[in-house]
Amino acid sequence: MNTANLAIVGVMVLVAVASALGLYRAGSKSQKADTADQDVKDAQNALNRASAMAQAETNKPASVSAVLDRLNKGDA
Repeated sequence: MNTANLAIVGVMVLVAVASALGLYRAGSKSQKADTADQDVKDAQNALNRASAMAQAETNKPASVSAVLDRLNKGDA
């Protein structure tokens, strides 16, 4: 009976270690996914800032001479 109890305890320890390892790996994957999500958000924010800067440059009023030059060239 003593050997059977040791075998049961051994199996329980193996299951506990395997569960702990699985949880540790799952947490690591979750952390990587969070990091990837943050990278995507950072990239989107950078794109939004660049787009806003480009739009602001487009909306900047042109000088009179630049407008007249474009009118003379027929690009207006």
